[in-house]
Amino acid sequence: MQLLVGLRISYQLALMKEFTRFGLSLPDRFLACVLLVTLLPLLLLVALVIQLMAGDPVVVADELLSRDRNAIYRRYRFRTTGRGGSSFRAIGRFLRAYSLDEYPGLWSVVRGDIGLRDFIRGMRATSFRR
Repeated sequence: MQLLVGLRISYQLALMKEFTRFGLSLPDRFLACVLLVTLLPLLLLVALVIQLMAGDPVVVADELLSRDRNAIYRRYRFRTTGRGGSSFRAIGRFLRAYSLDEYPGLWSVVRGDIGLRDFIRGMRATSFRR
């Protein structure tokens, strides 16, 4: 009987932990959706410029290890390097200088892979390294 009670309690704790994680990520996901919809015209313009200047792929994905080193997630970014000539390199420098290449990463927040705080922290870290 004690085994059943112990299993029930551990199941309830695991369920509560998962619900709390999902509940805490809900505002992040909502804000990321609002930001994506708001920035959609700018993102489409940037994607069009990259497509015309350098061709495919417009968005690249890097696989990164999470902060607690338990999971691998994908970080999406606009492509800012590669073939395309000196004019594309200038556009890439502009996108990196204003962190416009990072905004497709909001999709990782919408998917729940990372939180909005981690997305912003990643943008600041790459900005400070430059």
